[in-house]
Amino acid sequence: MRNKTMSALPAALLGLLLTAGTVTTAVAEPNVSERRAIAAYQEGAYVAKLQEVQAAAGFDVPVEVQWNSIALSGYADSYADEGFWTGIFFTPLTQALKEVARDDMGKEALKDKLKSVVVHYNKDTAPASAYEDGVSFADGVLTLNFQPYSNVDDVKERAAAIQKVLEAGL
Repeated sequence: MRNKTMSALPAALLGLLLTAGTVTTAVAEPNVSERRAIAAYQEGAYVAKLQEVQAAAGFDVPVEVQWNSIALSGYADSYADEGFWTGIFFTPLTQALKEVARDDMGKEALKDKLKSVVVHYNKDTAPASAYEDGVSFADGVLTLNFQPYSNVDDVKERAAAIQKVLEAGL
């Protein structure tokens, strides 16, 4: 349970506190076409994906997407592709949360212990295919670190990795 001091912090500051230390390398600022493509995804597909994530969790779990880290330079035209972000991060996350929350025990555990989700990409630490290495769950924060637009058909494998790490921490 958070105390009054924590709940009074602005959301942005709280997000920084929750994710301190999760990204260790500098991230390049996207160019204007990449920023437009990010905004289009945020206003389009991401709205529905976020609703699916929260429905699967059974509550409005905060999701912080570190857009600058998952926006690969030169790929702005592909951001909306199913295999770029959606199938890499959001569909596996939704599938894993649905599986964890398949019964009352799982739903209660998620509500009690899952405080937020962080989505980012760190090229130095994101796994090529050992997806459990790209998932961590500590202090209520589920962190996903997968390479965008890579092994796009491995949705089930990513979902299984997320589920395994999450359930181990619940």
